[in-house]
Amino acid sequence: MARGVRRFVLLSSSLLEPGGPMMGEVHEWLAKSAPDWAVLRPSWFMQNFSEGPHAGTIWEEGAIYTATGAGRVGFIDAEDIAATAAACLTAATPLNSDVVLTGPEALSYDDAAAIIAAALGRPVHHVSLDPASLTARLVLQGLPANYAETLTALDAHIAAGAEDCTTSGVEQVTGRRPTPFRAFVQRVLERWK
Repeated sequence: MARGVRRFVLLSSSLLEPGGPMMGEVHEWLAKSAPDWAVLRPSWFMQNFSEGPHAGTIWEEGAIYTATGAGRVGFIDAEDIAATAAACLTAATPLNSDVVLTGPEALSYDDAAAIIAAALGRPVHHVSLDPASLTARLVLQGLPANYAETLTALDAHIAAGAEDCTTSGVEQVTGRRPTPFRAFVQRVLERWK
C-alpha cells in the first residue's frame, strides 16, 4: 500500500473464517486495512484428483483414500478460481468482500470415484479410512506427523458436513457457471491413462 497498490486478492479456503488461523488472519487484516480487496475462499480443488494427492493412487491402484466417509464437497476447478481472481483484480468496482467458491454440485468421494471410473472405463473406488489409518498412511508417504494430522482433521470436517454445499460465487463474480466435475474429468482424462 505504501507503494500505491490499492487492490488485493487473497486466496484462502472455504474453511478459514476471517480472523481464524493461517489466511484467516490475513483476511481480517485486508478487510480492515486495504482500500480495495477480495478474499477467495474455494472449496476443495478438482485438481487434487488429477495432479494432487489422489492422482497417483487413481492411476496406480484405482483408489482414492480419505477419512471423509460419505461427506460431500462442492469440488471446484482451479481454472474457475483463477478466472474469479482475474475478475476481482480487473473489475471496475472492488468486491470488498469474501466469496466462497464451489463447483455446481456437492459430491462424495464415492461419487467422484464413480465418475472417474465411468470416464476411464476401469474400476476406481473410494477407500474410506478411519482417521488414525489415514494419518498413518500420510506419515508413511513422508508427511510430518503434525501435517498429516491436520489433513486428517480437514477430512473429518468433510465427514461432518462442513463442505456439503454449493455457492453462486464463481457466477456472481465472473458471470459464468463453474465447471461441473464430469466436464473436468473429461478434460484431464489422459492424466490417469
